[in-house]
Amino acid sequence: MFGVRGFIAGFFLTALAAFPASAQHPLFSDDAEVQIVLEAPLNTLIRNADRSTDAVPAVATITAPGAQAERFDIQLSPRGFSRRTGGICTFPPLRLDFDATRGTSMRGQNRLKLVTRCRNGANYEQLTVLEYTAYRLYNEITPLSFRVRPVRVTYRDTEGRRREETQFNFLVEDLDDVARRNNEMAALEVLSNEVRSSQLHTETAAVYGLFQYMIGNLDWDMVSGHAGDECCHNSKLVGATAESRENVIPIPYDFDYSGFVNAPYAIPPEGLGVANVRTRYYRGLCRHNEQVPAAAERIRARRSALYAVIDGEPRLNANNRRNARRYLDEFFAILDDPQRVQRQIIDRCRR
Repeated sequence: MFGVRGFIAGFFLTALAAFPASAQHPLFSDDAEVQIVLEAPLNTLIRNADRSTDAVPAVATITAPGAQAERFDIQLSPRGFSRRTGGICTFPPLRLDFDATRGTSMRGQNRLKLVTRCRNGANYEQLTVLEYTAYRLYNEITPLSFRVRPVRVTYRDTEGRRREETQFNFLVEDLDDVARRNNEMAALEVLSNEVRSSQLHTETAAVYGLFQYMIGNLDWDMVSGHAGDECCHNSKLVGATAESRENVIPIPYDFDYSGFVNAPYAIPPEGLGVANVRTRYYRGLCRHNEQVPAAAERIRARRSALYAVIDGEPRLNANNRRNARRYLDEFFAILDDPQRVQRQIIDRCRR
């Protein structure tokens, strides 16, 4: 399968060149930690998060490395679904809506997702670091991915009901910024199944599916979600224009249910016969099978860079770093064996 690696790699890189990366927003051009102090009625927000995503007024004081602190009036709201409503987390993921950012380090950033620590304790902090690392791994494979920025957030409850706490969190790039820095593309605002799998850009969809297999993630779909909801399940779509219905690019997010993160609350979807999330199960689409060899070669070519992401993440403890490397070792052992690629990837594709 991989005897013509040079040809395959050239083919894939030519396809990828159709989506060159442009300049990205300064917030996501660096990976140094940003310090944030959030002051808000946190007790009320957290107590109501399982049944309400209503925003509360808050103040965010943001200090980038080597810069002066800047104060912003924002609206702070819970977001997400499983972590917020499923009885999983005691602290919800958050959304930050900025009122005014012109002339500041946050210029152009109006609405940002903040990935928080699900529960108290060092183990849950490590899960946040692992999910952050998963985003960084996909960044190494393709620019058609969400950038992330590490932040150290101090939470102060203005109601005086919660003890001050500081967490490692990370911000996720806005979809419009992802689209703009990739050849001035546009985000698609579509409902579940409004875009068909036949309308996806085949090379990037194959990379998407193989990446999800690499990190052992089953909690996604490139075109579907809950009926009537915005597309798609843990994916967003971009295209040449907001009306595009060909060569549509799926971009994944939310990796906490992956085997790479291995959160204690993560369980495989029903009906797949998978015992736990650490067990890889390929869910890429059969229509992209012809592109799998090129996608595999693209990832193989980035092998050293992927391990460097894990080795270079200072917040990972030694045990989780070792487990993360071993999990990638198992993936590359499959890619290095054409028979296993055929048996465990190609033959298991989703129709």
